[in-house]
Parts: sequence; structure tokens; C-alpha cells
Amino acid sequence: MNPAKRLHSVLLMLASATLVACGGSSGSGSGSGTVTAPPDGCSVAAQNESIYEIMQQYYLWYEELPAVDPTSFDSQQALLDALRFLPQDRFSYLTTVAEEEALFGASQFVGFGYRQRVDGDTVTVLDVYEGGPAATGGLDRGSSILAIDGVPIADVLASDGGLTEALGPREIGFEVELTFLNQAGVEITETFAKDTVTIPPVTATRVFDVGGATTGYMVFRNFVTPGVDALDAAFDDFQAAGVRQLIVDLRYNGGGLVSVLEHFADLLASRTAPSQPFAAYRYNDKNSGRDRTFFLDSTPPNEALLLDKVVFITTGGTASASEMLVNGIPPYITTAVVGTPSFGKPVGQLGFRICENVLRPVSFAVVNGLGEGDYFDGLPVDCAAVDDPAFGFGAAGEESFDAAVHWLEFGFCPQTNLQVEMLADGLKPPAERPRWRLNDAY
Repeated sequence: MNPAKRLHSVLLMLASATLVACGGSSGSGSGSGTVTAPPDGCSVAAQNESIYEIMQQYYLWYEELPAVDPTSFDSQQALLDALRFLPQDRFSYLTTVAEEEALFGASQFVGFGYRQRVDGDTVTVLDVYEGGPAATGGLDRGSSILAIDGVPIADVLASDGGLTEALGPREIGFEVELTFLNQAGVEITETFAKDTVTIPPVTATRVFDVGGATTGYMVFRNFVTPGVDALDAAFDDFQAAGVRQLIVDLRYNGGGLVSVLEHFADLLASRTAPSQPFAAYRYNDKNSGRDRTFFLDSTPPNEALLLDKVVFITTGGTASASEMLVNGIPPYITTAVVGTPSFGKPVGQLGFRICENVLRPVSFAVVNGLGEGDYFDGLPVDCAAVDDPAFGFGAAGEESFDAAVHWLEFGFCPQTNLQVEMLADGLKPPAERPRWRLNDAY
């Protein structure tokens, strides 16, 4: 990666913009403006004063901040909730230094190692991270969770604490008994203990023929530091196989580091459009000197492909850096978007360390090389298709994958089970959408 790009230390939280978008710092640091300890120590009041000062200087919507006494709030989270500009800001957040360094630096978190979807009284497993407790215990994509600690899942969902409380804190060793029906239809009851889970950034890579054209497929889960080497390895294989068209599955990718996004963009488009503008970062008027445009590399990485077509698979879980990638490629490569509309996070964050916490306030807007952004309602799809966890990633029969292959082969969208009116959930106004989380796995 070009060393100059590593200097851009911003965390892009586009959205699950959601992106989960999340974009991000180009390194483990949080950029200029970092605070290691407030002048008056690490009391709640002192940290709150630091948060308020940072928001007044760096918040994209600083003019909308209410006048409050920061020392009157009993927690940093309570203050941030009071300061967020609603309904636009579903993205600013607080985390700990330890959690941030683990996620961005090592693609790790403490949990069971799976993602899930709730539909009414049904909880379906969408993704299971290889090598984690969930995978070891037999959970797989498409499993249905029937009970937690013997409590039927409908009762869990109806309880005050819901799934989050039932699945417990992010503590190594915390145990939960899950009863579930796996994808093969076998009912299993197993006790799972939380542990450090590593999220492999790239999975399910394939190379196959579509209408005589060598085609690659990959699932990309998060834009974190280990993702650079994982992308390079996958693109090395694609290059060796002669791939000229690519399906990039971002259906649950909530974002991550801008530096990784920029490297991915170079792998996809720098051979086609060297030195062309891919994205621009625009700050508030107090920080306009930080405004920056990212240009595709004039000297493409060795692993970069020369592509004729790209298809992106998206859902409402596709956010931030993922949305930047989807928004930035079409000016230079023939592109289709398949699935359901993305989360809607055309903004990013700087990071500020305050004692043992990190504040990530929305600090800049993002646009593509044509100046197109402001997609708070999510990026639309060209081909509507269902995300069907009854099938594995990249498996024939999975509707989103099949639609992507169909578009590559024939140049138009197939008929699918997803009717236009069913896209309504992906087109809700910001006020009705959930808060963005970079990592919403358990």
C-alpha cells in the first residue's frame, strides 16, 4: 500500500451507515486531536467536558449542538446521546481503547462468533466465523435459534432485555445454552462459552466460468488491518486464474478503516482508471484544511485486476466503507448492485482517546469521484434479491448470488422472489432506522 495513504488517520463510519458505513483510521491511532487524558483527570465530569469540547470543534453538525452543562450528565454515553443531531446522526459512538484496538488491529472481539437476524419470533443465524465457539459448537449459516438457557426464543424476544441481555456481556468464559435447529434440520442443545473471536475478513472465495468469462467471487466481512493481506492473497489467486469480472459480497459488512477501503479500491480500479478521483472527505468549516481527495493509484498494486464488470451484493447491513466502495466504482467499471438497499452512512468519524475510552463523532461527509454522496436513505440496488441463509455464501440457489451471476451473463436482472414493495424496509427514512454498529455480531 502507498505509505502516503497510511497517514490518513480517519475512521470511516459510513453505514452500516452503516456501516456499520464505517470507515476508519488508517492505523491504530485516532488522528490529530487525540486526547490521552483530560486536564482535570478521568472523572466522569472531566471526560464529559472533553467530549463536549471535541464535539464543538470536530462534529460535522456542530452548529446543531444543544447548549448543555456536560458535567450534569452521569455518563459519557448519556451526554453523547443528548448531543447527537437527530435524525441524521445514527453513527457517533463511544467504545473502549481495548475493544477498538482488538477490532481494527486484529479483527477480533469477545463473543460466540456469529451474526443473526430477527424476523418476528424467529432468530436466524446469518454468518458464523470460522474457528470461533459458535462454529465449534455446530451453529451454521441458516440455523434457527429455538431457546436460550431453556427459555423459548419468543419469550426471550418479548422480555425487557431481549436478546442482548439473554446472550450476556462481552466477557471471556460467559456461558449460554442454546437450543437450535441447524441448516440440516437437526435440533441441537449445546453450551457455548464466549471467547476471543477472530473474524476472517475474506471468506468463500471462488473462481468459475460465467458465459465464457472467468469470474471471481468473494465475501468481504470488514475493513480492518488484517483485511489488507487477506485481500492481497485473494486477488493474487484471482489474477493467477485470469479473472475479468468479480462478485464482491458485502451483505453484512458494516465498514472499517478508510486505509483498507482505499487499498481495496486500488485493487479493483487502479488498472482501469489510474490517478482518477475515487472519494473525497469533507469536514466542517472549522476543519476545512483537513478536506482531502483520494485518487486511485497511478502505479497499481501488483495484485490489482483489470476488470470488465463488478457486481456488489448488499443488504441493510452494508454500511460505511462498504457503501463508499459501492458508490465509488461505477464511474470507472461497469457495475451492478444486487440484493437490498444499503444502510445509508455517507459520513465518517475521527477518533479521540479520552482516558480508556474512544469517542468517534461524525466528523466528515464522503462523496465519490463525481461528487455524489448524501445517501442517508441507503444506496439503491439494480437487481432486487433476497438474502437467503438457507444456502451458503456463493452457492447456486442463493437468490442474491444467482441474480449476480445472471446479470453478469445476460446483462439484465432476473425475476426474483423479492417484489419491489418488499424493499420498503431498506428505504425507511433515517428517523425510523436503527443505530449503526460497526460490529453487531455476538
